[in-house]
Amino acid sequence: MVVLPPSRAFAGWFFGGGGGGGGGRRRRRSDDDDDDEKSSTINRRSNTNNNNNKSNNNFSERKKKTTRIFAGSGRTTISKNTRGRQYPFPADYDVMVQQARQALQKAREDGVDLGEIQFPPGGLDLAPGDLEGNVECTLTATVLRKILRGMKEEEKITVLFPDPTELKLAKRGQTGMCAPDGVAPPEVFQTDPLFEDWRGELNYLDDPNAFSVSGLDKIFGKSATVNDRVDINEGNMFVCAYPSGNIAELTQTRLLYENIREENESKKSKESDAPASKTKTKKKSLVVVNGELDRTRSNYYPWFWNKNEMEPLREFSQSFEGIYFIHNFKGTNPAVLFRCYPDDWRVFRRRPNDAVECVWSSSTRPKSLKEIALDVLPKFP
Repeated sequence: MVVLPPSRAFAGWFFGGGGGGGGGRRRRRSDDDDDDEKSSTINRRSNTNNNNNKSNNNFSERKKKTTRIFAGSGRTTISKNTRGRQYPFPADYDVMVQQARQALQKAREDGVDLGEIQFPPGGLDLAPGDLEGNVECTLTATVLRKILRGMKEEEKITVLFPDPTELKLAKRGQTGMCAPDGVAPPEVFQTDPLFEDWRGELNYLDDPNAFSVSGLDKIFGKSATVNDRVDINEGNMFVCAYPSGNIAELTQTRLLYENIREENESKKSKESDAPASKTKTKKKSLVVVNGELDRTRSNYYPWFWNKNEMEPLREFSQSFEGIYFIHNFKGTNPAVLFRCYPDDWRVFRRRPNDAVECVWSSSTRPKSLKEIALDVLPKFP
């Protein structure tokens, strides 16, 4: 996208969210990437009894019969022990977009009010951080627009971008527009106005500046929140696009959800007091797209790092329903964790000729990606 202003770059460093090369939004290597390499090393060892014993204890209650699904060369074979409908791992982004849209719509119909969509934007076999941060943001916005294009009641969906710069890029694109520092971006980073024709509301989560980054806004009680900018009565679903640049973006996401939850509880109370009606108002919902929430769930940040903010954020990140989720584990024997709501969570091993084999499944969400990398993958080479 564009080179960020000094305040934005400093905000990314200050809040520990990482900053990509050249002052970009992100990325830096996460602990999960290191775990991926560890798991591939463990797989090459023959002495894994200790790890197997530990994983047996952790997963004995959740593990089902191993379901083997082979997808490749245009065919998918599913064994008889697969229960219910099981979405195959997507062969390309067209299939992924369709699956994600169906999962999102189903979650909405089921009353899920807090959901997560996570996918690799640069390739279905890549991991977060494989591409330059600004490129990942652009690709995420591109795929998100395709997912939302076929959603019902588009005018009732509010899309929130991390900051005003990202919002401007989504509405106007980057052609002929200079970066905030006055320097025109290189041609390779020019983007289309992906949400120019969006019929719903567009807004942003956080507006970092020297006053807010330094913490003075909190000291003097003058901090503005996303709830000052967004009227939740104007929409039914609120989609937060890649709020992973710093802790402040996720904090604003949490504040927005608390407002939505209070509104849902208020409506539920009114409906219970009113006479029985055949039609009930659907819950308002919030969905985070590519928020890299596992960093917050898995103690990626040190315990002393913004402790007062991290504790409620960690609890918040553990409350999400996985609506659509793809995370790749690299190494000599690569794998991928996949979930398409309301299906089970499944681990696929990547096999030759672009085939994938389902080796593990669970109706319960794994506690973290580290749990999959160190406890599940060594058992199912």
